[in-house]
Amino acid sequence: MHVLPLVAAIVASALIATSAYRANALTRSGALTAVVIGSLTLSAGWRWGAFLTLWFFSASLLSRAGRARKARHVDDMVEKHGARDARQVLANGAAFATCAVASLFWPEARWPVAAAASLAAAGADTWATELGTWIQSEAWSVRTFQRVTAGTSGAVTILGTSAMLIGAAAYALLAAVLGLIPLHAWVAVTIGAIGGATADTLVGAWVQERRWCGSCNRPTEQLHHRCGARTEVIGGVRGLDNDLVNTMATVLGAGVAVLLLQCGRSA
Repeated sequence: MHVLPLVAAIVASALIATSAYRANALTRSGALTAVVIGSLTLSAGWRWGAFLTLWFFSASLLSRAGRARKARHVDDMVEKHGARDARQVLANGAAFATCAVASLFWPEARWPVAAAASLAAAGADTWATELGTWIQSEAWSVRTFQRVTAGTSGAVTILGTSAMLIGAAAYALLAAVLGLIPLHAWVAVTIGAIGGATADTLVGAWVQERRWCGSCNRPTEQLHHRCGARTEVIGGVRGLDNDLVNTMATVLGAGVAVLLLQCGRSA
C-alpha cells in the first residue's frame, strides 16, 4: 500500500464523512469510523470507493424518507434509528473493507465479489426495513406468525420483501456497472445479497436478543426504554443485538456469493 494513495484516500474519506456528519447521517463516532472504513476501501481503487459512497448515500436517503412517520412506528421498539453510529458503520462496512484490503495482497476475483455481496446484503436489508416501515405500520413475525410493529427484527412485510429483492439486484448491478465485479458475477452477488438479508430476518426472529419493558408492558429492542425504565431479556441470545446480526448477514452474503462464483467456474 503506497503512501500517496493512502493519504489521498484518507483525505477523500474525511471529506465525505464530514459532509455526512453535518447532514446528520452519521454521529461523531460513526463519522470517525467511516473515515477508517473509507480510507481502507479507497486504497483498493476508485471502483471500491465509488460503490461504497453510492451505497452509503442511497441508504441514507432511504433512512431519511418518511422519517417522521417511521419514528412513530419504531420509536418504542428499535434501539437506534437516524444517524448511524460507529457500531452500525462497522456492521455494514467491516466485511467490505476487509475484502478491499485483502484484494491488495491477493488480487483475486473473489474479493470484489464477496465485498459487493456483503454491502448489497446490508443494502437490501435497509431497503426492506426503511420502505416497509415507511409505507406499512404492521408486519408479520416469521417466528410467531403474528402481527407486530413494522421495523421489528424478524418481521416481514410484502412491500419490504419486494424492496429487499429489488435492492439486492440493484446493488449487484451497480457493482457491475462500476466495474467492481464482472457482469457474469451479477447473479451470484444478487443471490448472496438476498441470502444475507434473509438470514438477517431469520436470525433476528429466532436468535437475536429480545427485551421487554415491564413498565410499559411491551416488547422492545432498547436496553433502556423510551419511558426511562430498564428492560429485561426475555428471549434470544443475550448480547446478540441488531448490529451483530447485521454483521453476520454481510459475512454470510459474501460467503454465498463466492461459493456460487466458484460453483459456476467448476461447472
